[in-house]
Amino acid sequence: MEQVSSVIATVHEIALKGGNRGWFERTLLANVRAALRGLPVASVSLPARVVVRFSAPVPWDEAFSRLSLVFGLNGIMPVERAGGTYDQLEAFTGERIGDLAGKSFAVRCKRSDKRFPLHSNEVNRRLGGFVQERTGARVDLEHPDVTLHVLLQSDGIWVYRDHFPGPGGLPVGSSGRVLVLLSGGIDSPAAAYLAMKRGTKAHYVHFHSAPYTSDASVAKVERLVRVLVRHQGACRLAVVPFGECQQEIVAACPERLRVVLYRRMMLRAAERIARRWRCEALVTGESLNQVASQTLENMAAIDRVAHLPVLRPLVGLDKQEIIAIAERAATFELSILPHQDCCSFLQPLHPATRSTAAECDEAEAAIDVEAWARKLQHDAAVTVVQHRWEPAAAPLEA
Repeated sequence: MEQVSSVIATVHEIALKGGNRGWFERTLLANVRAALRGLPVASVSLPARVVVRFSAPVPWDEAFSRLSLVFGLNGIMPVERAGGTYDQLEAFTGERIGDLAGKSFAVRCKRSDKRFPLHSNEVNRRLGGFVQERTGARVDLEHPDVTLHVLLQSDGIWVYRDHFPGPGGLPVGSSGRVLVLLSGGIDSPAAAYLAMKRGTKAHYVHFHSAPYTSDASVAKVERLVRVLVRHQGACRLAVVPFGECQQEIVAACPERLRVVLYRRMMLRAAERIARRWRCEALVTGESLNQVASQTLENMAAIDRVAHLPVLRPLVGLDKQEIIAIAERAATFELSILPHQDCCSFLQPLHPATRSTAAECDEAEAAIDVEAWARKLQHDAAVTVVQHRWEPAAAPLEA
């Protein structure tokens, strides 16, 4: 297994920030340090790109598997430091080009340190000529067998050959806190992933209908949260028994409105939990017109009871696009395991697709919605889910 002593990661959106760029950078560096906790990290800095130096070599697969979960990193490369001058770069390259014989190559230099006396194109020409003279290898700028990447930074010259994709986005914690309504299906974990990618720190609430249905959804959601929490560290999970409330809605309210009323009650309880945890928005996995409760009219009627913003990261995506995100988030295989969702418990035969807030308010007059919201909050079982590193997949090919 390849060992590395240094890794460089590029940033994308952070580089476009203005006066508050420093806040994003500090948050990103803190997240990188947290992701690498337990490894022999000597330093983490950001002269132009994120530079991680280890005090002892570490397995590349281990370093990549951790850094690939840090939102804000755009590309991740195992690198070696080649000194600080062009002559040192040439000497460094000369010691490592034996395997270029018979291959085509290209040199790609990026110069972020404008004090370096040579421009990028000059380094490309001079180092390319040096390699060609030493090895007889053919220069191919379009489709080379090997690419020598050179980074000229204020902290020295770095060289790498392989480039691996990072998750992109903004560092978790740079955009506030959200509470995700997590069902256990495909959509809501994908929504949580996208919310974290935009820099939010996510906590979770799950509504279940046990003992009237199987408690499989609870165990499943706990497993999903353990996957999602790898991106941010510890989070809270509230598990709320919802079956009794559903039964009262069924007994007292019109059948066609059941699912919309379920969702309205969930938002009321979730908002109470969110405020206690200082979350600034709710996140759901709804996609416009995917099911009967997710029409524009129904979502408007549902949102009317919320006093916090309700974010729907998936609202404009189709199912295949959502599945692709779930696969990227590593939640898809868990999400497709069978379980009974609480909204499918006592589901109406002909659910309303065009409800209004007024008719929902009228239907809810038969029950004490505020008392139920307080009870659901009070009955929630809260656990803190810690992050534990597990072996991750090997990096994608460059």
